[in-house]
Amino acid sequence: MISMARWTGLAAGLSLALVSLAFARVPAGTGEVPAHLSLVAEQSVQLGVSPVGRELLSERLLVPGERSVSGLVEVSNLTGDVLDARPTLRSVGGDTPAALRLELSAGGRTLYDGRVGRLNAHLRLGARAAERVRFRISAPRGAARDVRGRVVRLSLRWETGPEDR
Repeated sequence: MISMARWTGLAAGLSLALVSLAFARVPAGTGEVPAHLSLVAEQSVQLGVSPVGRELLSERLLVPGERSVSGLVEVSNLTGDVLDARPTLRSVGGDTPAALRLELSAGGRTLYDGRVGRLNAHLRLGARAAERVRFRISAPRGAARDVRGRVVRLSLRWETGPEDR
């Protein structure tokens, strides 16, 4: 009787140990190392930019072909004139992978859709008007080799001039 109780206890203990080991396994990874992106807006003389000097991206890990990153900035015309505002991006402390793509939109319309390094967009701002601008940065699946594991820091600057007629 005691011998049977010992064998039952041993079997129960081994079963419990095996179940614990099975649940403690580290799940298999995706095999993709994400890129880490950062986008910060600079101050402007004629425009109010919010937030300024703080991270604009809500999620900062970019996986080519799977996950993009996006952020929102509000731009306000502080003057009494209509302005043409042009965003420019510059890399801080390194180069920007050529494969990164940017979609820029405001007020339900697309202002730009193309490579980050070729950004050419204009935003018309009426006197004392404000607009929320969304940035969405992505990379195609084929760009994994160029983007994987990179740390990319971008700075957003707004240039202004009178409205183009």
